Amino acid sequence: MKHLFTLLFWFCTASLSVAQNSLQFRQRLDIPLTLAASNIPMPWSGGLSTPQFSAIDLNKDGREDLFVFDRMQGKVFTYLAVQQQGEWRYQYAPEYEALFPGDLEYWVLLRDYNCDGLKDIFTNGLGGIRAYKQTIGENGQIAFVLDNPELTYAGSTGREINMLMLSDDIPAIVDMDGDGDLDVLITEFSRGTVLEYYRNVQVEEGLSCGTLKFVKESEQWGGIYECENQNCNNFMFHVECRVAAPLHSGHDGSSLLTIDLNGNGVKDLLIGSVECDNLVMMENKGSKTVAYMDSFEPLFPLNTSPAQLNLFPAAYYEDVTFDGIPDLIVASNSSNNTENKVELQRSVLLYKNNRTADHPDFVYEQNNFLQKEMLDLGDGAYPAFADLDGDGKLDMLIGNRSSYRNGGYTGSLAYLRNVGTASEPAFTLISDNYLGLAGQGFVDIKPAFADINGNGAADLVLTVSDKQTGATQIIYISNTGEPGQEWQLDWANRWPLLAVTPGDSPCFADVDGDGDLDMLIGKTLGFLEFHRNTGSISNPVFVKERDDLGGISYNVFRYSLYPAIADLNGNGTPDLVTVDNSGAIRVYTDFTKDLNALFEAQTNLLENNLTKQVQPTKLGKNLGIAIGALGDEGKLFAAIGTQGGGLYLLEQTAGGDNNPGAAEEAFHLLVYPNPADVTRAEETFRVQATVDVAVEVYDAVGKKVYSSGSRLQKVHSLKLPQVRSGVYFLRATSQEGKHQVRKVVLN
Repeated sequence: MKHLFTLLFWFCTASLSVAQNSLQFRQRLDIPLTLAASNIPMPWSGGLSTPQFSAIDLNKDGREDLFVFDRMQGKVFTYLAVQQQGEWRYQYAPEYEALFPGDLEYWVLLRDYNCDGLKDIFTNGLGGIRAYKQTIGENGQIAFVLDNPELTYAGSTGREINMLMLSDDIPAIVDMDGDGDLDVLITEFSRGTVLEYYRNVQVEEGLSCGTLKFVKESEQWGGIYECENQNCNNFMFHVECRVAAPLHSGHDGSSLLTIDLNGNGVKDLLIGSVECDNLVMMENKGSKTVAYMDSFEPLFPLNTSPAQLNLFPAAYYEDVTFDGIPDLIVASNSSNNTENKVELQRSVLLYKNNRTADHPDFVYEQNNFLQKEMLDLGDGAYPAFADLDGDGKLDMLIGNRSSYRNGGYTGSLAYLRNVGTASEPAFTLISDNYLGLAGQGFVDIKPAFADINGNGAADLVLTVSDKQTGATQIIYISNTGEPGQEWQLDWANRWPLLAVTPGDSPCFADVDGDGDLDMLIGKTLGFLEFHRNTGSISNPVFVKERDDLGGISYNVFRYSLYPAIADLNGNGTPDLVTVDNSGAIRVYTDFTKDLNALFEAQTNLLENNLTKQVQPTKLGKNLGIAIGALGDEGKLFAAIGTQGGGLYLLEQTAGGDNNPGAAEEAFHLLVYPNPADVTRAEETFRVQATVDVAVEVYDAVGKKVYSSGSRLQKVHSLKLPQVRSGVYFLRATSQEGKHQVRKVVLN
């Protein structure tokens, strides 16, 4: 091999007989993760940031499951209601996510509007609201078709007018007047000071159920006026705001939920505002047809811990405690966390309803509903693999953008140790503040591993941004430990590598084939930069040569490009893997063969056992990716970090050496003794195969330490007196080009 690769590259091997197969992955949810000595039930479900909740029967078993749309991540999550040991709980079931339309954005509420007992979709449209109708798809699975691209109402001239609302808002879609059809309550589009009530006249006009025909019933529902002021909770009733408290100059966002809070049959209001931290309650003292409010309660629910989040609370009313009575869920509705105002690890409040649906009694239960059951490191997650403890298994470091600590927001590193076996990984959280980085004043910490100083041991590379100035740089911390032993890292032993721009995401590999590490940088606007190493192995000097390697350049739908490099198809040539704000994983195979070409991507990568399809991923925004071998014979996994602070684990199932029948049958490769003692001068280890093979040995960072050259034979006897103890990788290649790798431990 001509190229110097990292440990992750050489973990991946394949037979050429299968290298032409399409690459495929399956999502793994069953790999154990221990936090604080307890296994968490849904560790690899991605984390939640600003979720919106609706009930729906996903699997047609007659029991409602849970649908979640996360505004900040722009992603659907699906959870099945399952019974375990006599108790009901939610279990992440990502296979159902593909059944929902792929263009949902900003907000999603599920409501049955056509009397068939099936939940339909209301979501953001072009300046308003669109509706999808649930139908029956293949094999009886749920499916949706666009039924109404634009909800309208009859104007004074009889012309249909778009029901305008801002995408920042969440409307109330509920039967307001008790006649059996769904009405709509929204915040007025232009100024946002009043609420507009659109009454559905389907029943009054004797139209078929499912007809969405509206009239504007009120332009100031309940007589509510929200006034502009530096403080929140500034409302007036039945009179416009005074000059001293002027109307909003422009609408900035409201969330609405209408439910009967006191059992009188009329809908009261819960409202959250974009710049406020509290949920406001307004009692409706009017009737089903004419609302009347004259006061508000700024701290709700009463007689328990009130719903206060750092920013923009939104309320949902669904039964999530499995007693048949809807509960109150309150979550942040913010689109981003650029000002670090939302504590995203604890952004979902649950209030159990201890009374009835139309006269609730809410009692605070927790501030991390669902989040408690998954890995959630705050805002963002950027994974990297390395064998940090020297036991021959890959561990994980995970950086984040920020999390809330000691009264402020800061970035940090988490260390997940692989405590599984050589064939099956399992992880435990060792530290959520590895190297004490939470105290260094950084945000947006992105780890990587590469041998920067050329000493044979991979170093820790960090991309960090100063949270005060925004200045962003790539630094590395030299690993002073012996190769194959536990890493020795000292924050004081750090060195600058390159000044970059906020949002940059680097990865390292020998891209040009000259034997030293080059650098690729994914950019916020979607460009892929190529920085050639014009220095040496031990003293790299990175010089930018391309802004758009492979034609990967500006794309408004593919911001926040994050690259990784690994040999996924097992042909000995590196492949480029990227994620971006489209949510799709893209693989560009053998990209180093022609750096001047336009790269072609494979995106149909994820197996779905429910649909029996291999489909593109849709994993949300602001992703990170790392690829490493976690299973038998170098079985590859992709770890995808999410804006929700969690991870997805995807195991490669096709297109590499783990396909059935590959070189295993052809080679019957044996390496022994393993471990071998290199301190004994007479010690050798033997490589035995059933066909003639050539042999190469690489250390943990991809440096070749032995080669049999063109000599092919069935048995090789190797002496490696010049190498240090550690983990090595032996690659055997047949005359036909088939190859297989074995991990070798030298003591």
